[in-house]
Amino acid sequence: MGRLLWVVLLALLVLAGCGRTPEREVRVVVSGPGRLARAEAFAERLRNYGLERVRVTICDAGGAPERLVACAEGEPALFVTVGGVETRTVMEAGGTAPVIYVGLAASLDWGYVEALSRPGGRASGVDNNYAELSGKRLQLLMLALPGVRRVAVLYQPGVVPTPRGLASVEDAARRLGLELVYIPVEDAKALTGLSDRLHESGAEAALLMPSFVLENHLDAVVRATRAAGLPLVGLDAAQVEAGAFLAYGASGAAMGRQAARMARQVLEGYPVAEMPVERPQETALSVNLGAARALGLAPEARVLDLADEVVR
Repeated sequence: MGRLLWVVLLALLVLAGCGRTPEREVRVVVSGPGRLARAEAFAERLRNYGLERVRVTICDAGGAPERLVACAEGEPALFVTVGGVETRTVMEAGGTAPVIYVGLAASLDWGYVEALSRPGGRASGVDNNYAELSGKRLQLLMLALPGVRRVAVLYQPGVVPTPRGLASVEDAARRLGLELVYIPVEDAKALTGLSDRLHESGAEAALLMPSFVLENHLDAVVRATRAAGLPLVGLDAAQVEAGAFLAYGASGAAMGRQAARMARQVLEGYPVAEMPVERPQETALSVNLGAARALGLAPEARVLDLADEVVR
């Protein structure tokens, strides 16, 4: 009798195990360190939701293209991509897994969504507005340092948001009476000698455009602009904390938390094709007074009054 009871219990345990919901993987794909804060904030928020049998993994390519391709392999329950190159890599890898992106610039220009209100495909997420805000950053630079007349624009050719960002900058420059000089950065190798190129340009400040190369090698960009004696205008507060002079944009961590809410809805059954693309819930102006002092600059008091964060 005792043996029979053990057999019945074992059978019940096996049946219970067979009936359990299989574990679902949420894979966060990130190209390198410049965007890792978005990935980590997303993962922390989604884990805190306590979704049953959901495993969050971060696949960080560390700046290596071949590793990024490997991150896009397989078919997890959900891909989470933290920028344009990450989203493109996953979409080009094929598959059917839905994609939530965290901070894609110029969503409509990539061709992955039909409309912001109803994407219609397998991707949706948070559009960071970084391309459209490029002109606004130029305006804030002039508010902080009104004596600047010539600005170097650091951009990556071939990146989808670049045309939209350049159009925003050019429009702002015309209205402000500024002269722009364009410095392309095709890849990490092009960062060698950047300080010399900046010095030769005659620019008095440098403006960073959305780019996975520039974002993931921000330390090299900061060193080059400092060596050339130029204040750097970046994309968000994290870049100001890393040494840029000024930035205006959404926090990567905040966008990560915002996207986690969207991911939760997808995991609970909401179709990604019908999930509207969202804009950042917060946009902040950050100023680094330490960076200004190192360059012998004194920004106008009014821009400090407007700043959401001042790094001293």
